[in-house]
Amino acid sequence: GVGSVSNVGSRYYAMQIWVQPDKLADLGLTVKDLQAALKDQNRESAAGVLGQAPMEGIDVTIPITAQGRLSSVDQFEQVVVRANPDGSVIRLRDVARISLEAQSYNTESGINGGNAAVLNINMLPGANAMEVADAVKATMEEISRNFPEGISYNIPFDMTTYISESIHHVYRTLFEALLLVILVVYLSLQSWRATLIPIIAVPISLVGTFGVMLVFGFSLNMLTLLGLILAIGIVVDDAIVVVENVDRIMEQEGLSPYEATKKAMSGLGGALIAMSLVLCAVFVPVSFLSGITGQLYRQFTITIAVSVIISTVVALTLSPVMCSLFLRPSHGRKNRFFRRINYGLSVGNKFYGRMIVKALTRSRRMFAAFGIVLVGIWVMNRLVPESFMPQEDQGYFTVELELPEGATIERTREVTERAMEFLMADPDVEYVLNVTGSSPRVGTNQARSQLTVILKQWEERRTERIGEVMQRVREELSRYPESKVYLSTPAVIPGLGSSGGFEMVLEARGNTTYADLQQAVDTLLFHAAQRPEFSGLASSMQGDIPQLYFDVDRDKAQLVGVSMSDIFSTMKAFTGSIYVNDFNLFNRIYRVYIQAEAPYRAYRENLSLFYVRGTGGAMIPITSLGKTSYTTGAGTVKRFNMFNAATITGEAAPGYSSGQAMAELERLVKLHLPESIGVEWSGLSYQEKHVSGQTGVVLALAFLFVFLFLAAQYESWSVPVAVILSLPVAGVGAYLGIWICGLENNVYFQIGLVMLVGLVAKNAILIVEFAKEEVEKGHDMVEAALKAARLRFRPIVMTSLAFILGLLPLVFASGPGSASRQGIGTGVFFGMLVAITVGIVFVPFFFVWIYRLKAKLNR
Repeated sequence: GVGSVSNVGSRYYAMQIWVQPDKLADLGLTVKDLQAALKDQNRESAAGVLGQAPMEGIDVTIPITAQGRLSSVDQFEQVVVRANPDGSVIRLRDVARISLEAQSYNTESGINGGNAAVLNINMLPGANAMEVADAVKATMEEISRNFPEGISYNIPFDMTTYISESIHHVYRTLFEALLLVILVVYLSLQSWRATLIPIIAVPISLVGTFGVMLVFGFSLNMLTLLGLILAIGIVVDDAIVVVENVDRIMEQEGLSPYEATKKAMSGLGGALIAMSLVLCAVFVPVSFLSGITGQLYRQFTITIAVSVIISTVVALTLSPVMCSLFLRPSHGRKNRFFRRINYGLSVGNKFYGRMIVKALTRSRRMFAAFGIVLVGIWVMNRLVPESFMPQEDQGYFTVELELPEGATIERTREVTERAMEFLMADPDVEYVLNVTGSSPRVGTNQARSQLTVILKQWEERRTERIGEVMQRVREELSRYPESKVYLSTPAVIPGLGSSGGFEMVLEARGNTTYADLQQAVDTLLFHAAQRPEFSGLASSMQGDIPQLYFDVDRDKAQLVGVSMSDIFSTMKAFTGSIYVNDFNLFNRIYRVYIQAEAPYRAYRENLSLFYVRGTGGAMIPITSLGKTSYTTGAGTVKRFNMFNAATITGEAAPGYSSGQAMAELERLVKLHLPESIGVEWSGLSYQEKHVSGQTGVVLALAFLFVFLFLAAQYESWSVPVAVILSLPVAGVGAYLGIWICGLENNVYFQIGLVMLVGLVAKNAILIVEFAKEEVEKGHDMVEAALKAARLRFRPIVMTSLAFILGLLPLVFASGPGSASRQGIGTGVFFGMLVAITVGIVFVPFFFVWIYRLKAKLNR
C-alpha cells in the first residue's frame, strides 16, 4: 500500500574533493585535469579471463581481477593527477583535501531540537490508511533491531491517529444517537413491547447495509459512518408508522393485534413504498455526480439508500408479524408522565388542525408566506459563506519562516532554533519537526525553514481549538525582525493541495515577461494585504534573489583558446560542486564531488583565483575573460499550463470562508492586474471552484426525481406537486440554522440538504397519501386534507422527533472531525424543526389548492 517514501533533510555519504585553486594554478592544473584523473583511476571494469574458450588443453579458466572503484580516503589521496618528465608525480592530496562527508549541506532536519532524518511515507491510491500504517509500524519495529548503537526511530506524526480518533468520535456519536432514538421511540409508543419492534429494525438495517457496503468496496470511514448515524433516525420511521397505526386501530376499534395489524397494513403498504422510493430517488441520482464531489456523495448516499430500502422491507414483513405477536391492547389508565405526553400531543394536534383551517381560508396569506420562504432561501444562500469542505483540526499545523533572499543556512538555522525553543515550551505542543533550507512553496532554499508543529492528543490539550494555538504562535514569531512567518493548516483532503486555505496561480500569458509577472504578484499582494478577508498571504515568486552576473567576453575567450564550457564548469566546480563519478562503501554506491575549500568561494574577489588553460598551456584567470556585477533575479521559475507562473497561497481570516476569500481575490485581480495575467485555481481551491454553485443542480436533481417517482407511483401530477411545494420551508430552516451557528455552506451541508428533501417529502407523503384516498372515497377535499393531517400528526411528530434528537450528538460534536459532523447535522436539525412546526401546515394547504386547480382545469 506504500506509494512512495521521501527522505527529507537526511544526508548521504559522498567523497568530497576540497580543492585549493591557488595550488592547482601554481602547478598548471585545472578542474578538467582532476576530473580526468578521477574518471581514469576510479572506475569499474572487467580485466578479462585466462583460458576462455575456444582453447585446447586448458582445464581451468581464471578471471583476472584488479583494483576497480576506490573506497577510502587514502586511496583517493593516492590518485595521480599528473606524471612529470623528471619522474615525479602530482597526487590528488597535493592540491586538495579529501574527506568522507555529506553529499549536501543545503538542508537540515531534526525533531525537538535534535538531529533526525525525516521519512515521509505516502500511500498508493485506493490503499487503506489504517492497514498501511500498521504494516509500516510492524516493519519499522522489525528493522530497528538491526540499527547501529545510538540510532533509534520515532513516529511523531501519524495521519491515521486523526482518522482513528475521528472514527472513534463518530462511533460514540452513533451510540449516543441510538440511545436518544430508543428513548424517543419509547416515549412516543409508551410501551417496551411496542418500542422493541422499531428498534429491531436498526441492527437488521445496519447489518444488511454492511453487506452491501462490502459489495461496493466501501470502508468504514467518516462518510459511511455519518450515513449510518443519520440512518438510525430514518430506519425506525417505517416501523414506528406501522406500530402507531396498529396501536391506534386496536385502541379505537377494539380489534385483536392480528386483525388490527391486517387492517393497518392494507392502507400503509403504498405509503411505505412511496416513502422509500422517494428517499432513493433523492439519494441515488446525486451519487452519480462527477469529480470529487460525486465521490463524497456516493458513499454517503448509497449507505443511507440501502439502509432505507432494508428498513422498508423490514417494516413490510417483520414489523407486522411482531405487531401481531407482541402488541397488547392497553387496559387502564397510563401513568401520569405518559398522560402528560399524550395531552401535549393532543393539544398540538388540535392546534395543528386550527392552523390548517386558517391556512385553507386565507390562501393569499399562505401564498405570501410561501413567497417569503422562497425569497428567504435566496437571501440566506447569499448570506451564508461558501466553502468546499470545513477546515478540520487534524492535530498539527505548519510554520514557514522566510528570511531575506540570499540568507545562508547558518542564519536560517539560528532563527529556526529560536522558534523551536518557543514552540517546544508551549504546553499544547508535543513534537516539532524542522526542515531548514527548504519549504513546500519554493523547494530547496537556504533562506527558508519549515516547522511541522504536532499537538498533543485532543483530550490532553489545554487549548481546545487549534486556531487559538496558531494565533499564539503567529503573535510570537511575527516579532522576529529577521524573518516573515506563514502559518497554514494541512489540506482537508490529504494529497489535494499542499495545505489548507486557497491556492491561486497567476500565469504570464502572451508576451508578458517574468518581470511583469513579478510586478503583478507584488501589486496583488499589496492590495490584498489591505483586505480583512485574508490571512497569511504568501507567494512562490523568487524574483529578487541577489545574484552575481558574470559577463563573458566571448571574443577574448576564443582568441586565447578557452571554451565556454571550461569557464562555466570551472566556476561551477569551485563555487558549487561538480559530480565526477561513484565509489563503493558499506556495499553501497556513493558519489564523488569536486568543490573548492570554503575560504576560496566566499567572496566575489575569490573568482580571481580560478584558472583555466588556454592556448599553449598558459594558465588564464577567468576574471580576465569577463566582468562581474551584482544583480537580482529569479531563483526558480515555476510553470503552470506551460506559462511562467506564480502561486499565491493563504487562508481565510477568522469570520470569513474560503469561498469569500477566493471571490475577493478574483475581484482584486480583475481590478488591478492586466488582462495578460491569467488566473487559475489549484489544489483544493480548484475543486471548490469547480463545484461552486452546484447546490442548485443537486437540489434540482433531487426535486426532479421525487416528482418523477411520485408521478409514476400515483399516476398523477397533482400529488407530486403538492409534496414538492412543501419542501422549500425546510430549506429556510436549514440555511437559518447554519447561519446562526456561524457555519458554512459546504459539501456536508449540501449532503444534508439532499437528505432533508427526502425526509420532508416522506412526511408530506404520509398526509397526501391518506388525503388522496379520502377524496377518492367521495369526501370533500378540505375535510379529507384536515382528517389526513390530524390523523398523521402523531406519527409524523414521533418519527421526526426520533430523527431530530438523533442529530443532537452531531450538532454539538467536538474533537477531531467535529466540523464535518456539525456541518451535516446542524442544517438537517434546524430544517426538520421548521418542517414539523411550520412546514406541515403547507402540505394540506397545497394539496387542497392543487386539487382545486386540477378540478378547474378538468372543467
